[in-house]
Amino acid sequence: MQYPFLPWPTPVRWFCLLLAALALNSSVTAAAAADLTPDQAAQDARVLKRALTALHPALTKYRTQAEVDVAIARFEARAQSARDAGAMYLAAAEMATAIRCGHTWANVLNQGGAARALLLDAANKLPFTMTLVEQRWLVLASADAGVAAGDEVLAVNGVAAREMVERMRPYLRADGNSDGKRMRQLGHDRFDFSQMDIVWPLLSPPVEGRYRVELRDAAGKVKSVQVGALTFDARKGALAARGIQPMSEAWALRIDGDIATMALPTFSFWNSKFDWARFIDESFAELARRRVPNLVIDIRDNEGGDGAIGGRILSHLIRAPLTFTSSQTITAYERVPYILVRYLDTWDYGFFDRTGQVEKLSEGTAAGKYRVKDRASTDTIVPVATPYAGRVFLLVGGENSSATFQFAQLAQQARAAVLVGQPTGGNQRGLNGGELTWVTLPNSGVSVDIPLLAATYTASTPDASVTPDIVVERTFDARRAGRDLETETVMRELAASIVR
Repeated sequence: MQYPFLPWPTPVRWFCLLLAALALNSSVTAAAAADLTPDQAAQDARVLKRALTALHPALTKYRTQAEVDVAIARFEARAQSARDAGAMYLAAAEMATAIRCGHTWANVLNQGGAARALLLDAANKLPFTMTLVEQRWLVLASADAGVAAGDEVLAVNGVAAREMVERMRPYLRADGNSDGKRMRQLGHDRFDFSQMDIVWPLLSPPVEGRYRVELRDAAGKVKSVQVGALTFDARKGALAARGIQPMSEAWALRIDGDIATMALPTFSFWNSKFDWARFIDESFAELARRRVPNLVIDIRDNEGGDGAIGGRILSHLIRAPLTFTSSQTITAYERVPYILVRYLDTWDYGFFDRTGQVEKLSEGTAAGKYRVKDRASTDTIVPVATPYAGRVFLLVGGENSSATFQFAQLAQQARAAVLVGQPTGGNQRGLNGGELTWVTLPNSGVSVDIPLLAATYTASTPDASVTPDIVVERTFDARRAGRDLETETVMRELAASIVR
């Protein structure tokens, strides 16, 4: 069916559209409270398929068109047979993940209606937090007396640890081949919830409110326990009562003799008054004043945020201007199809109309798409008058994507730091993002984030992230013992340089 094109709204019409969208969201919440009929499921499937194919600027950056077509066909079949929000969420999450784009995902915080209630509010979470190391699950903290920090989880509901990982793999987001990023989403290292809390209860829900868990303690003793499933809030409250709090995202500079450590667990300060630029400038001034010869910058737990932060740090490390490709300039459309607007939300509705701002491309990897004409393709970082003169180590890992992927990549390219750790997230083909929308399916309330811009790349650009200069393999036994293998590696490097 062809839909007629309607002139794009004036500000007054945009306001009317916004009111309509709010009314729609109310109806979404009400409709999603009930099971899905076949017609409702089919409508949700059509909306997501149309949104992805019309709006996503890089469906074939990491997949062939044939692979995308297979993924869409599988999604349509699975979504049309979904009879509740949980089944629709799994279908949509698998579809988003199949694109292999780290910014295309069923973001749990954007879910509506029954989907949000099921994923965030239901009492279906394991009563302990975990991390995944060497394909083995290590308990970090527990609200159940039968499970202790340091225990290894061998199986849940009869499903062995490695099989649990494989069952959840189709729902884990990352850019291209960045598998380290995918695995990081299964642990509670950064947040008080993980994909183990979102996806696993849908794949293997508790039975009569309880999970059967096979454990092995540090002494090697194996046992089976029944644990009660909890809500997020109940688990968080129980852990807090035991003095266990989520990881702090506060920045810190610690100086211990000849070594300084700058811990930067986030680059996201959108609603914060924290003056990160002042912190960076004052920290380097302090290092210079005290003549500290070695600096360790730790971004291992930092997914990303404001790209300007990495640039500010690099300005203190480089000695010559550093020019790099800086922005996403490729888009899939000139104007968003009018029929989709009612299902979309974002922070700037101007993203939906690029009239006069784009030109269609006829060649290269973006042939058939559009380039935003007023976007600069490069940027330059200028060094400060007196850059830091000491040796710099940058601790990295699979969590680093988006702005921290770019920071790690530029630091390595400029030889501004020695990278230590595991391969990063992100991808050398450039990230999709900059501008985002999220589409909320009208009947289930399931929502999927869709990036609206993509970076340019060539056919020869590798589908790979950044490999550190010194690769450190994390081990289960070291993590259980609380050892920091990356920091230990830096200490050995510094000791060896003194001997030399």
